[in-house]
Amino acid sequence: MRPLSPAQRHRARILQEQVQAASPYGVELAGNAYDLMRIKLSQDKNRLSAIQSHERRAELKAKLLPEYFDWIETATTKGAGAQDNVLTTIMVWCFDAGAYQLGLCIAKYVIEHRMPMADDYKRSPAAIVIDELANAYLRGNWAPLIVGEADGARSLVPWQKDAREYATLALARAQAITAEQDAPDQARAKLHKAIAYATIGKVQTAEEPDLGGIGPDVLRDALTNLQRALELDSASGVKKDIERVERALAKAGKPDAPAPAPAPAAPPDSKAPAKACKPTAAAKKPPAAPRKTAARR
Repeated sequence: MRPLSPAQRHRARILQEQVQAASPYGVELAGNAYDLMRIKLSQDKNRLSAIQSHERRAELKAKLLPEYFDWIETATTKGAGAQDNVLTTIMVWCFDAGAYQLGLCIAKYVIEHRMPMADDYKRSPAAIVIDELANAYLRGNWAPLIVGEADGARSLVPWQKDAREYATLALARAQAITAEQDAPDQARAKLHKAIAYATIGKVQTAEEPDLGGIGPDVLRDALTNLQRALELDSASGVKKDIERVERALAKAGKPDAPAPAPAPAAPPDSKAPAKACKPTAAAKKPPAAPRKTAARR
C-alpha cells in the first residue's frame, strides 16, 4: 500500500472520526471509511493466506499493522463502542506479531465496550488475550515489538531493553484487563503461571532460574500466582515450581542466609508501551531481530 500524503492522511482521519461519531454502541460501524478499511483488511488477509509459514505471516503482519495505526487511535479515542470487525481482527494480529502492548490497548477498549469478535474467531476477546499472551511467554516466543520511527514513518521495531520487565508488565496488564471476564479456568491458570514465571525469570523451555538472588516479596508474588494456577487447573504443571519457591522463601527467612538481591527496578520508560492506544513513536528503529512466533490468518 502506497503511503498517504499528509493531506490524504488528515482527510482519512477526519472521515474515520465521522464514522466513529455516527455509530452508536451496539451496532456495527457503517460508512465509507469503514468500508474502505474492510476492503483493505480483506486484501491483506488474501496476502497472508498465500503464506504457509506462521513465522513469515507474523512478520508480514508486523509490516502491515502500521497502516492501521490511525484507525486504532481513532477507534479507541473517538469511538463509542460500535462493533468493529477491523479493530478486533487487528487486535489479534498485534498479538501474533508481538505488539503485545498495542494489542492490550485495543483489548481494553474492546472488552470495556463488550464488542464481539469478528466471525473468524470463536473465542471471546478476554479468552484471546489470556491465551495469546500466556502462550507467547510460556513457549519462549516472547519477542516484543513497540512503535518506532524510521525516515519519518512509524513502524513496529524490536524492544531492546529487558524482555522480562516487559513481559511482567504486559502479562499483569492482561490479567487486570480480563479479571472480571469469563474465561476457561485452564486458560486463566496458564496466565497465572506465565505471570509467575516472568516474575522469577523462567520460561517453559528454559532451565530452572536461580531463586536465591530474588527478593522475598517477588518470590511471594510468584508463589501466589503459582498457587492460583494450581487451584484453577490441577494439571497446570506448577507443583514443583511451588515447592522450589517455598524452599527459596524458607531459606531467605533464615537469619544466617545472605540477603537476596532486590528485584530489578523497571526501566523508567518501560511502561511507555502500556500508556495509551495512540501509537506514538517510542524509539528510533534499531536493527531488526529474528523472532519466532505462531500466527494465524
